[in-house]
Amino acid sequence: MNPAIGALYRLLYNGVLCRLPEPAAVALGQTALRLLPWDRLSAFRLDDPRLAVTLGGARLPNPLILAAMYYDPRILRRVMGLGFGAVTTKSITVEPRPGHPQPNLVRVRSAAGPGLVNCNGFQNPGLERFRAAIIGLPHRVPLIVSVAGESVDDYVRLVTRLGPLGDLVEFNISSPNTRLVYEWSRKPRELVALLRAVRAATDKPLIVKLSPDFTDANESEIIPAALEAGIRIVNYGNARRVEERRLSQGAGGLSGPELFPATLETLRRARARFGRGLEIIATGGVDSPEKARQLLREGATAVGYFTGFITRGPILAREILELLLAER
Repeated sequence: MNPAIGALYRLLYNGVLCRLPEPAAVALGQTALRLLPWDRLSAFRLDDPRLAVTLGGARLPNPLILAAMYYDPRILRRVMGLGFGAVTTKSITVEPRPGHPQPNLVRVRSAAGPGLVNCNGFQNPGLERFRAAIIGLPHRVPLIVSVAGESVDDYVRLVTRLGPLGDLVEFNISSPNTRLVYEWSRKPRELVALLRAVRAATDKPLIVKLSPDFTDANESEIIPAALEAGIRIVNYGNARRVEERRLSQGAGGLSGPELFPATLETLRRARARFGRGLEIIATGGVDSPEKARQLLREGATAVGYFTGFITRGPILAREILELLLAER
């Protein structure tokens, strides 16, 4: 049944979704997630205790994480039942943000396969509205609350208010299409104060979301500072900044299979340098079971993806888990 579901989705994606304007495709996909009970279908899940992993002390039923994109609690509730071991919220800011004007998402295709470039600009309802929306959200799997700020005070406030509603907290210092957040990776000395302040603000496991654009700084300054502050999980990484004239901002974050070689290389380097004292979520370019397996074999604690969820469909998680389980 699973191969048939995957084949049907690819027909839908290639025959319909890829032909729609990007805003229409996004609206259609999100409406389908809100309204249709995909999460009730057991075909998308594979529950087996042999797949469980521990991340920051939190138990995940499997090592797959849906990367940050959604903040609507109806969608979050659905995707928690689609085979992931954890689900990440979109990065939330203190104040509501409308995001950058359209076009803020375009499709790209390379020899590696289909990808996306976005300059969404953190469109989200803001701290207080989001907090009110997810207070009653059931956690079918662990929820990773992602936050983004422009000052230390922003991050501390976000973590203090939202941390109790998540199982883990990710703080984004690497969004390539929001200048003041992206700039944190260029200021490692100031970042030290941020890391320590955020660590002191919550007892929840913390994840630092790193940029693939700053490999040297990540390894020489940012990860060591995180470890010194008592933060032992990194999400490596975010989208890669690229120039894209079709976008309203002229540039955005590239995601998709083109990133996979760099994801694999940065994982290998970080694991070799920091050993098992660092927990690594390897994110970037995963759109097949084989890629997820390779990252886990190379030492990833967990694997994150989002673009593969769009291009390969929700059945991808089940396909990955079947491959992993066959090797147990």
